[in-house]
Amino acid sequence: MRIPCEVNPEIWFSESAVDVQRAKEACGFCPVRVECAELGENEEFGIWGGQTPEDRIAAKRLRLIILEEAINSRIRIMQAGGESISAMARELGIPRKTLADRLRRLARLAA
Repeated sequence: MRIPCEVNPEIWFSESAVDVQRAKEACGFCPVRVECAELGENEEFGIWGGQTPEDRIAAKRLRLIILEEAINSRIRIMQAGGESISAMARELGIPRKTLADRLRRLARLAA
């Protein structure tokens, strides 16, 4: 079975809006779309896994936001449980100063 980018590979690196749209649509039927997106995660050019460079940047930003929120949520839970900054830093695997800075930012946001 041939994957879509093997049939007409030049459209995956075209700057034409029509080609970009065709490539993204073809990726929707590709059996290796997930793997391709992972391979192209840090690529500056081309359509990878149905994503343009702009799509990949937006997806990366969203993943970072979700990760930050998960960490902040874990910190709030540990704070509510009365854990010390040192204990929280050890559990989270981050330097104590980094955690203290984060706690100050969270306090400012909550105010």
